[in-house]
Amino acid sequence: MPMSDSTIVEEIRAVMTAKSNALVRRSAADITALLHPDFLVVTAGGKPISRADYIDVAITGSLIYHGQEVRQIEARLFGTTAVATLLLDDHFTLDGREIIETYHALFIFTFTGGRWLWAGGQAMKPRAPVVEAP
Repeated sequence: MPMSDSTIVEEIRAVMTAKSNALVRRSAADITALLHPDFLVVTAGGKPISRADYIDVAITGSLIYHGQEVRQIEARLFGTTAVATLLLDDHFTLDGREIIETYHALFIFTFTGGRWLWAGGQAMKPRAPVVEAP
């Protein structure tokens, strides 16, 4: 089990990089191996989805990933659970429409069987910065 914040961040980055690669390759087997069986995430559109839903949409459905970069990861360890905030730079096509967007995410990982699994979380589009009048 990792002990330092920097080690946790690097291990979470490795899971997210493997997830991104699986999305681009559309590999159901690879993405399934990275997701906790009870996976639950809330999409940027506010829809809760299970592991089966995620695989259906992101691997076999009309969502086609061209790339995903993970950056600005910060993580905290709570026993065998890690909570991470991060930015995701996504490039995908949905129903024939190309989308390039950055999302803020709060993701939860669990250390199971000697490895980290993505258990869930929520992503959202960043809001435009508020500019205060002088």
